[in-house]
Amino acid sequence: MFNFWPLSHGTRPSSDHEPGYDDCIECEPDPPDTIRVRIGSHSTCVYGYPSSGGVLVLPHCNGVDLSFLGLPRFDSCDRSDDPEVEDRHCALMRKLGAWKFTSVGEYEFAELLQPDTLDRKKLVIAAWLQSGEGVWVLVTDRCEAGGKGVGSIWNAFSMDERCQEVEKFGGIFYQDPANCPDLEL
Repeated sequence: MFNFWPLSHGTRPSSDHEPGYDDCIECEPDPPDTIRVRIGSHSTCVYGYPSSGGVLVLPHCNGVDLSFLGLPRFDSCDRSDDPEVEDRHCALMRKLGAWKFTSVGEYEFAELLQPDTLDRKKLVIAAWLQSGEGVWVLVTDRCEAGGKGVGSIWNAFSMDERCQEVEKFGGIFYQDPANCPDLEL
């Protein structure tokens, strides 16, 4: 997301100043292709760079997602220079339903200028048993999810609580996660 503020101000402009094109700067620049965790103004986005190419993206991660991925909750961090470490990170991201793009720039372009190109109607929520012996997956329409109160799933403090919430909302349990058609494992 891009936010533009006057170059002469370090904070949001007062209501009596309208910034012009020539005196604006970009406050949230595009992330470089080295960033793994980007903490923005309203949410945290996680990136992965598989050795096969492209970039995986998990927008709107919460503490449970970051814990599952073994990432810091309060600090941004860069990707690994080791392709094997990065591929293991990407495998975990896929378990949470990461989207794949050719580059960070393609994701940013789609998010900002062509949001219809992203599958925003379908919501896939994965909840992994701590034992690693299966996954609960809820697939629902985003519009219907709001009416059902599915957002409570994001209030879970642990993956176990998330499993309980996904089950409560009619999620399907997959003993063998490879059988789940909505996760690209």
